[in-house]
Amino acid sequence: MDVILFILCLLVFTLGLAIFSNRARSRKDIPFELKPNCLLTRWPLLFVTGPRSIFYFSSYWNLYTSFLAEHGYEVFTLHLPWSNSQERKDRFEYFLAQQEQHQRRFHLFLDLPTLEDLEDTIRQKKPHSIISLTELMDAGVKSSSLPLSSLPIPSMPIEFPPSEKTPLFLKLSYKLHKALTQRSHLPSLSTLGAGEDNALNNSLLLLERAQTLAEMDLREDAPL
Repeated sequence: MDVILFILCLLVFTLGLAIFSNRARSRKDIPFELKPNCLLTRWPLLFVTGPRSIFYFSSYWNLYTSFLAEHGYEVFTLHLPWSNSQERKDRFEYFLAQQEQHQRRFHLFLDLPTLEDLEDTIRQKKPHSIISLTELMDAGVKSSSLPLSSLPIPSMPIEFPPSEKTPLFLKLSYKLHKALTQRSHLPSLSTLGAGEDNALNNSLLLLERAQTLAEMDLREDAPL
């Protein structure tokens, strides 16, 4: 009886931790001032969700998407299936087919495990709808199996430093997330924008990248 009670308590604690950590991240409000005179991209910025689990599923990119949207960029999030690599790849290929049909284009932002899932599709299909690719990764971590420079589209990694101020309950929840997904190369909470001390600085790095992409769009539109 004591064992059953202990298991029930453990399940309740685990579920509570999962719900609380997701709600805490999604409700976190980090004040910031808008940077004036930002050059905007012609094409939307598309953030793709990485592997998710019950311990990390809400607001995958935390501050990043709202920060860029507040600066005037058109920002979307593509929610792929939570963990299965083949299902994620199939969903992405279906999405690409839809975008090609409607002649839509976008700048792609993703993390290392997502790039590993979708890399073959990008190399083989060379989708016209993807204008650029930006990989968000931990500082000092090796990138994908092949260099980004070999991709058929303009690509660049952005490295984010580790955070030194992340709540203990978020760290614990994310460790459970890693164990549940059984994925290698999962990005740190800092890279995903959940670090309290550097989320804003990381967002500014993404803003710089967005302005670079806007310049690229402008050159593309310039008459010959």
